[in-house]
Formats: sequence, C-alpha cells, structure tokens
Amino acid sequence: MAHFDYNSEDRDLLGFLHDVADAAADTLDEIADWSMSGEREGQYSADVVIDDVIVDLLQASGFEVLSEESGIADIVWPITDDRLLAIVDPLDGSTNASKGLPWFATSICIVDRHGLRAALVAEQSGSETRYGASRGGGANRDGLPIRVNPLANVSQAVVGTNGAPPSPHGWWQFRTLGAAALDISLVASGGLDGYVDFHDHGVWDYLAAVLICQEAGAIVGEVDGKELLTIDPSARRSPVVASSQALYDSLLDTARAHRR
Repeated sequence: MAHFDYNSEDRDLLGFLHDVADAAADTLDEIADWSMSGEREGQYSADVVIDDVIVDLLQASGFEVLSEESGIADIVWPITDDRLLAIVDPLDGSTNASKGLPWFATSICIVDRHGLRAALVAEQSGSETRYGASRGGGANRDGLPIRVNPLANVSQAVVGTNGAPPSPHGWWQFRTLGAAALDISLVASGGLDGYVDFHDHGVWDYLAAVLICQEAGAIVGEVDGKELLTIDPSARRSPVVASSQALYDSLLDTARAHRR
C-alpha cells in the first residue's frame, strides 16, 4: 500500500481519497443494521463499521487520523514536519441514511504543516457525486472545475442552514438538508448561494467542504470569528459560507442576531 506524506503529489492524495470513499461505499452497501451503537449519543452502529474501514486504510497509508467516530490518537500539534492529518466524517448525514433519505456522504480533509491541503466530499446515497479540491489547485465536481457565481442581490439567495433561521431573514428561501459536508459543498457548485450554521458542528462535518468552497472562490468564516481548523474533538464551530460579500455579511449578521 502506498505511503503518503507532505511531499506526496496532490493528485495522488486525491486519488487515494477516492479509493477510501469507494471502500466506504462498498461497506455501506452491506449494512442492514441502523440501530444505535450505544457507545456515544447519536452514533449508529453503521457509523462505527464504516469508521473502522476508513481509519484502517488511512493509518496504513501513513496518515494520522481525527475521526468523528473514534476520536484522535496522541499527536504532536501543530504539525511542523512532513506528517499528514486526515480529518474524517465516515458518514456525514447518518440519520438521513438511517431513514432512507438520499443525502449523506463521506468527508475527508487532509491537513499538513501549512493548513488545509486536500479534500473530498463523496455523496454515498447512489448519485456518486464527488466534490474535491486541493490547496491552490481549484475545486471540482466529478472532475470538472467549479466556481461560485457571486450573488449581488441578497433577496434572491437560496441559503442552506443548520437549524431554522429567524423570520424575516431577508433571503428568498432556505434549505435544511441534514448533511453539512454536502450542504456546504453545494455553495461551491452554485446549488446554494450560501450556508450558515445556527447551531454548531464538529470539525469533521465541515472542514473538507470549507476547502472546496475556498478553492471555488467562496467567502468562508465562522459566526464567532473562531478558527475553523481545530483538532479538539469536543470543539464546535458555526461555519458561514457565501458566494458574495453582501450575502456573507447578511448571513453573519443574521446568525449573530439569532444568538442574542
């Protein structure tokens, strides 16, 4: 099996992430048990099964791993050498999957000593749509380059949310779809004009999609101004992503007002 570090080519890193997503998809196809694991609140047995497959593949190829389902081993942080860290949500939107709702994904972001390096968000319900990006290399959907289309008129915006926004909010419509990695990635491809989190998420939920959106030209931040990159499994963040500065300001103002 190949071994990866800082000196690996981006195309090789992304190719391997696709292989990992394929393995997760094959495992998911065999899962019939959608009961709770009993190990952690909100964790399905299926989450653990898929996590085992993904973490084994990543660790065998030289990555350190932070996963929603299994946490993180002791690592030296920040990274100052050639090590690579994979931040993973094996099945983002697992409740959707358990209900047969076709909107869930495997999300992986690779971090090196300079920050976010490469990312893949692989839809796993059957469409097999995949969003990818590498630092400085742009973003793609199914291998084709994508860029945001900046929306000047906020009143025409269709916005993805985690949680219900206050009313009135000033946008045209909103969508709460239940899989943050996919929801945020939609901003990169123009399916949504923006995304705002009215609650919070763990880093594994959003980080891959954040790199994809950055490389597609979106504006990215956090409601409280916190760094989005964290390796603390207990830390929570509220990402904000928009196709234009005007919409970003609207989303940020609305989210902050919602918290008062």
